[in-house]
Amino acid sequence: MHDRPMRYCLITADGSITFDTGTLVHIQGLLDRDSVGETGTEFLNSLHPVTAYYWVPYYEDRRRMNKVANGMYWELSAPVPRADDEDDDREPEEYDPEDRKIKMRGPVAFTNRHDWGLTPDQENTLRQAHETASRRLRARGWL
Repeated sequence: MHDRPMRYCLITADGSITFDTGTLVHIQGLLDRDSVGETGTEFLNSLHPVTAYYWVPYYEDRRRMNKVANGMYWELSAPVPRADDEDDDREPEEYDPEDRKIKMRGPVAFTNRHDWGLTPDQENTLRQAHETASRRLRARGWL
């Protein structure tokens, strides 16, 4: 299964965005895995089942913070409002805005491993989130 190509989005630490097709092993190789560690995944509430896929070293991570990917995560991880349903007697889910703050470093790939590749709509949403995050970071002088 790891040799099956899929469409993905890569955000480098300098904030550039590219879309390409590659195997999971190829994508893992792009994640700047210079140290012992493991891959991490963060689900995006408003773009499920797309995840932010990144490398987490076991030791101190000296790589540059990926501000744009973190901003994209902020944009796309907002809670999805529940449709008003009179028969739905469940309590609203607890939500802590601090959960949307994340500190991914180095390159970050946005992947859809459930459907084995991003759809055109998901790509468009990622492009929009990239533009929004980049614009906000530039306005604050952080990019």
